Amino acid sequence: MIDKNKIDLTYEAIGDDKEFRERYGERIGVGMAAVIYARDGIVAKVFRENQSPIQAFLEGYSMAVINEYKIPAPKVYGVERFAGRNVLLMEQVKGISLLDATTEDISRAEEYLDLAVKLQVELHKIESNEFRPIKMMIRGMIFASPALTPEEKERLLGILSSLPDGFNLCHGDFHVGNVLYADGSCIIIDWAEVACGVPEADACRSYLGCYISQVGAEEIYLKKYCAATGRKRDDILAWLPVVAGSTYGFLSPKAKEIIRPLF
Repeated sequence: MIDKNKIDLTYEAIGDDKEFRERYGERIGVGMAAVIYARDGIVAKVFRENQSPIQAFLEGYSMAVINEYKIPAPKVYGVERFAGRNVLLMEQVKGISLLDATTEDISRAEEYLDLAVKLQVELHKIESNEFRPIKMMIRGMIFASPALTPEEKERLLGILSSLPDGFNLCHGDFHVGNVLYADGSCIIIDWAEVACGVPEADACRSYLGCYISQVGAEEIYLKKYCAATGRKRDDILAWLPVVAGSTYGFLSPKAKEIIRPLF
């Protein structure tokens, strides 16, 4: 069975969050970039101290565009500043994540993964120029990484420059933990890293998310995605060094150890 606690350990510790719980409600999620709270139908995404101060505003804009595209996603309400953190406020949507659903009933793991892949494939059919190019985002993360040497940055940027551009909608962090399921329908959450680019880049980020979780789902996911799209495994994994390298400096020590061999 998938151990969700094992997955959560890949993120940095939260610390004392009493003031956030008092203002925003129960803590309902923990991620690499933010901690999530909810009360009275409103979700507060409190960004971590190591995140860019503009990230909340960028995600708010991105969600507003996603809402206009009629993609199944929460409605965005606004951004505020509290206790030194930027906070994105949005609609609390009903449902259980496909990750939690799989944890509760491992016999349906294949079904839930198929559902996630189907959703991602539909996203990749949308073309848009409303968002930052995914190559620009990856380049910026490599430049800003606190853990990469100058030599590593130069090597990764060289690889990145050889990879293709595109205008397909890329979620940027698509995995079963970011899809909520209820009454036969799905809502996609966490649009912080939405971009435009080639679908292979987005699929590679999903592969990496599975790989970091260390539950053995990355190859199953990749096989299903390739079967659903006709895209080639090698074209997707060509992005792996730059995707892994760009996220490396922002992960916990445990996650760093897991992905270090990938670049």
